[in-house]
Amino acid sequence: GSSDLVCDLLGVKGKDILYMGDHIFGDILKSKKRQGWRTFLVVPELARELHVWTEKSELFEELRRLELLLAERYQDLDSSSSERPDIGSVKHQIQRVAHEMDLSYGQLGSLFRCGSRQTLFASQLMRYADLYGASVLNFLDYPFSYLFRAAPALMPHESTVEHGHLEAAASPPGLQVGDGAGTEGTPWHQWGPHEPRSVLLQDSVGKEDEDGEA
Repeated sequence: GSSDLVCDLLGVKGKDILYMGDHIFGDILKSKKRQGWRTFLVVPELARELHVWTEKSELFEELRRLELLLAERYQDLDSSSSERPDIGSVKHQIQRVAHEMDLSYGQLGSLFRCGSRQTLFASQLMRYADLYGASVLNFLDYPFSYLFRAAPALMPHESTVEHGHLEAAASPPGLQVGDGAGTEGTPWHQWGPHEPRSVLLQDSVGKEDEDGEA
């Protein structure tokens, strides 16, 4: 349909409209880039994803432990170090746990992640969708005046250094690694099982203000 005509008929524009759809490109990306509408992405698979997230929490914890163990192998090394730590066994264990996690979601694996890495779909969702949930009926759990706000997100250089500890560090971190997919790059060690919410809010590009209103 014509998005311009919809705006004219309703007498509204931009963030005054919350557009709901189940296609990341046809519904979410195009409506946001063309009109600046708020967007809600319907992801029916989210119910299954949350079930695995809670029922298989021990796998996520094991993967987090292995990621920390891998980081510790390099902790005391710098550019003057000639030794190369043996990380083969740790990488093999990470691959084993990640494969077991993938099988928990079914033959096609998770829609959102592979091990500790997000999929392309997950990165697109995080970037373009203001809200997402398993069904539009989830909005019945909220009043019409509800203010949706995204959870605070730290950049890699903020999440690895505590406030007031930069001067005390032996050497300030020079390289910060994101996840390579355009997302916030939140370290795996900060993740953990969370309480499922019916509607999940993300910071997305193209917002006209910082209130997070939807």
